[in-house]
Amino acid sequence: MLITEAVHAPLDPLGRELRVDLRDGIWSDPASLQEAVAGCSGLIVRNQTRVDRRLLGAAPRLRVVGRLGAGLDNLDLDALRERGVTVVHGGGLNARAVAEYVLGAALTLARGLASGDRDVRSGAWNRRTGFELGGKTLGLLGLGRTGAETGRLAGALGMRVVGHDPYAHGAVTGVEQVAPDELFHRAMVLSLHVPLTPQTRGIVGRAELARLPQGALVINAARGGVVDEDALYDALRGGRLGGAALDVRVAEPAPPDDRFKTLDNVLLTPHLAGLTEESQTAIAAHVLDEVRRVLSGSAPVGPATVA
Repeated sequence: MLITEAVHAPLDPLGRELRVDLRDGIWSDPASLQEAVAGCSGLIVRNQTRVDRRLLGAAPRLRVVGRLGAGLDNLDLDALRERGVTVVHGGGLNARAVAEYVLGAALTLARGLASGDRDVRSGAWNRRTGFELGGKTLGLLGLGRTGAETGRLAGALGMRVVGHDPYAHGAVTGVEQVAPDELFHRAMVLSLHVPLTPQTRGIVGRAELARLPQGALVINAARGGVVDEDALYDALRGGRLGGAALDVRVAEPAPPDDRFKTLDNVLLTPHLAGLTEESQTAIAAHVLDEVRRVLSGSAPVGPATVA
């Protein structure tokens, strides 16, 4: 069993029968990674390790991949299916963590808390007027477990919640499901909750941003590629949008000369929306136990499983 990134939780669910090789950061050295995975029947990763055909070619004994998180865009699912490798992940188990991040980011941007903090630290005392979230409309692009939980918390703040998800089955409590065009026209706060796929890449571009109300906020804690960063930067710099919170980026980590650092109305965080002690404990317990089950000859039992 090879673990290529930090687990942030005890390894106890793997049991004592498996030989575990924990090498946090080995994903950054492809040659060493291929050598390390050669004799492994199990592989546990987060979002940095790319499990593609080349890596699979170096791992003839691989039977299961455990993804410590929800997004699967770093895994070549077609290649894994062809090989018959089972994939287990923690989809939905960080829903509360991400939902709290989204609402916290929205409050921070709406009230100018981050810029106010910077002002005071620099010796300034600029009292800006923000706006309340109560009575405003939150637009959710994606209504899975994370989107639904975000909508539930937003409703508790008195926000109106609209959402769109072509794959949603039935009603989502507290969310008015609308067409994409209506969602963008109404959302004073737009929050994304979709995976990165060929269909969702760039799903929020110039046209979509132009439909948002003047001064709207955009919060992306999904995947960097679902938002056109060029269009977002232009809309923020030109004053069309009131602010944005970017927890995920097209390139992670963002480059040292990241242009978004020059904008005062942007909250930048290092892909931590889903990282809480509670969520990581739950995800690790689920994924590690599922990996153990597969390697012991049993079928995975959790709902967050792709085969």
